[in-house]
Amino acid sequence: MDLHHDLSEMLAAMRTRIKEQYNRVVPTGELLFDRFSKAKELGAGEGSSVYDSALVLGDVSIGDHVWVGPNTVLDGFHAKLSIGNWVAIGAGVCIYTHDSSKHYLSGGKDGSVAAPVSIGNCTMIGTLAIINPGITIGDHCLVGAHCLVNQDVPDGSIVVGVPARVVGRVEISDDGTVDFVWVT
Repeated sequence: MDLHHDLSEMLAAMRTRIKEQYNRVVPTGELLFDRFSKAKELGAGEGSSVYDSALVLGDVSIGDHVWVGPNTVLDGFHAKLSIGNWVAIGAGVCIYTHDSSKHYLSGGKDGSVAAPVSIGNCTMIGTLAIINPGITIGDHCLVGAHCLVNQDVPDGSIVVGVPARVVGRVEISDDGTVDFVWVT
């Protein structure tokens, strides 16, 4: 019995099934572990999923219908990280409740910062965005890809850039459809 050979064949069969069913090729961990089960293990709400490659540390609460993409960091190790309902957190997003920059830059003479982070309901955090400690992102917000969010984001805001700045607003009509209104 060749364990390596058997495991390789099993993984190849799983990759083929996922490729045929969903037209995607995923890392081995994603083949072996169900993202909905991981979310349940973390105490996330109904209908939420957390990719196996997501690093989740400390006190993180995840609401209903939250999608946490691959290769994300949800750091609630130093303070609470709260994620509302109907939130999408894109691939590679890093949300931190601590910052040790001053500690290391001062040779250990200055302290680290630790502060809670809150993400509101019906919000989307774009791929590779970074959320700093102490930030509150409101409801119905769109945070663009590659943003550095270092200040609070009011309800209904669209933010982009490094550092993130408001470039528009999200408007929800009576029938529930969404419009983006851009600042000129």
